[in-house]
Amino acid sequence: MKKKILIAIIVILVIALIAVGAYFIFFNKEKTLDINVANQTLANSYPFNELATMDVTTEELGTVMGVNTENVENVVGKIPMMNVQASMYLLVQAKEGAVDTVKSELDNYLTQYEEQWSRYLPEQYALVQNRVEGTVGNTIYVIIAENADTLEQEIMK
Repeated sequence: MKKKILIAIIVILVIALIAVGAYFIFFNKEKTLDINVANQTLANSYPFNELATMDVTTEELGTVMGVNTENVENVVGKIPMMNVQASMYLLVQAKEGAVDTVKSELDNYLTQYEEQWSRYLPEQYALVQNRVEGTVGNTIYVIIAENADTLEQEIMK
């Protein structure tokens, strides 16, 4: 009788260990965002496929946006060529351990960007105020567009 109980306990423990291991293998993966795929998705989506935009470079990220590029592995994005349109997107892959620093620097830039538009075109200012921001793994993203929520859902697929 004791032998059967001991075997039953061992079987239950083995099943539990297998279930926990399977959970960590299949369900507990850290989310990542492939910025090149997201860039392609956004660049080919409205409004960015219809606007006159420029690519964001690492140099521009540092000089114009005030982000310390030593903390950045990669950046992609589109910004307007002319200051009559506020729509833009930015995907910044921070180096390990630098996500909070890069996010803080981007927040400072976005505060200035919002202030800039607050004195210019009201409908564009509203877009900036309703921007979508987020972080997935080491990637920080910002989307400013009338359909920013939809675009965010598209890059998360």
